[in-house]
Amino acid sequence: MANSGVNEDGNSDVTLKNDDVIELNLQQLNIIPHCNSKEDPQINEPSALPDGALGKEVDSERYDHLNCNESDESASRRNHFNCCGNGSSALTLDLKDDAFESIVTLDLLPYEIILHIASYLDSKFIVSTLSKVCSSFSDLFNDVNFWKSRIRRRWPKEYPALPAKDPETFDWKEACIKRELEFCLWSNVAKKLDYFVFEHGLYGAVDTVHLVENGNLLAVGSRDRYLNILDVTKLTKEDESSPVSCRIFCKDNAHDGWIWTINSFDRTLSTGSWDTRIKFWDLPTMSQIHEARANSAILCSHFESNLYIAGSYDKNVYQFDPRLAGVLSKNCYHRKPILCLVANDNYIMTGSEDSTVAFYDRRHTAAVVKKQKLQQYPMSMSYDNGQLWVGDKGGSVHLLDASSGDLKLVKTYNVGHAQKVTGIIHTPGVLITCSTDKTVKVLEPNLDPGLIVNLTEMTSEVAEISYRNGVLACASSGMCVGIYKRRENDQQ
Repeated sequence: MANSGVNEDGNSDVTLKNDDVIELNLQQLNIIPHCNSKEDPQINEPSALPDGALGKEVDSERYDHLNCNESDESASRRNHFNCCGNGSSALTLDLKDDAFESIVTLDLLPYEIILHIASYLDSKFIVSTLSKVCSSFSDLFNDVNFWKSRIRRRWPKEYPALPAKDPETFDWKEACIKRELEFCLWSNVAKKLDYFVFEHGLYGAVDTVHLVENGNLLAVGSRDRYLNILDVTKLTKEDESSPVSCRIFCKDNAHDGWIWTINSFDRTLSTGSWDTRIKFWDLPTMSQIHEARANSAILCSHFESNLYIAGSYDKNVYQFDPRLAGVLSKNCYHRKPILCLVANDNYIMTGSEDSTVAFYDRRHTAAVVKKQKLQQYPMSMSYDNGQLWVGDKGGSVHLLDASSGDLKLVKTYNVGHAQKVTGIIHTPGVLITCSTDKTVKVLEPNLDPGLIVNLTEMTSEVAEISYRNGVLACASSGMCVGIYKRRENDQQ
């Protein structure tokens, strides 16, 4: 028999010889990518399967139709390979045939086994490495059915929560990568995330937080009228003073009232306050570059290129051009204050204390397209890919279909919050909610969201959350900010 084992470098030193039968563990099998394709002559270096790779079985029957252009020799070897059908991560190879005198290479393996191997690898590795072995693998791992099957086997609930308006444009590969990254991160909080509390120099409840620069900077607005900017990259468990030293900017009189909403576009930060003012700040220098004013307190906002949209206490939706003085437009669609607001290229969606969600065409500001009445008034919103997720005063979460110029209530969920849902974030990879019950819940982004983890480190009501690139910031009424940050040795 062949000698097998793992050398002192942690790599497999399995060798194959023409004996009877050898059973190989997939995570110890040193697979040598090899390609006879003229398009990829440079791919000939060894590549080992990484330890701890993710995955389960993939339905190979979906891929029988793929023409992978096997060589005659590869096809003849197919009959000598047998993949264990009991969920084991081992392969049983019959080595009695002369066909196995040479070393096993990836392009000679039957495609059922390639798919089985791929099920033990995370999707980023498949895309960045395995799909580049040869043109046949590129075809195999760029097939949309592979990624659909991979998602549905791991998370069988309906996904996406609503069918894509244009199924041809939905990126299943990117969705699978994001789902795996988020699930791996949030299902292993103790191993993959560090938790920090920023409270230095805060003298009032924190009502709003906003991550910028791909999660590297965090803007914090509070009832003490302070605007703070934190450098999240400086937070480290090795330095106990980092939650203090991470503050790189502090403006103690940024507004004359509570800072209630923060947003950004490109390198410009915006702050909206109960003093009725919106201020725009240059991020690199944190100098104020412009100011606009409404007739009432600014409670929510959306910021895009050359346009700032605000929901106010006086029931109006204001639109401003940050480069100009004055108001571009002011429209009233509710009977009470507007508490939350989101927008896309065509529509603006607002939630009000009158317990309605309004959905209207921003190109024709006088025409309300649709209104949806809820039992409890909405307090937070998130919009992505036609899905409008709403958190309400009673602790429920609602899914509304906003994909086709309409607004339809699809389903209402009890995700476990006992009080107001003050923040909600939906992405293709994860759904995150926060509440005045002092908890943050991380859920699967399915039609029926399953709980991944319940975060309970916050000791006071959570007023808002911001999430980007593995960093989750939580605004707290307890005059502090809770920050979950992916560990530096686990950057993906």
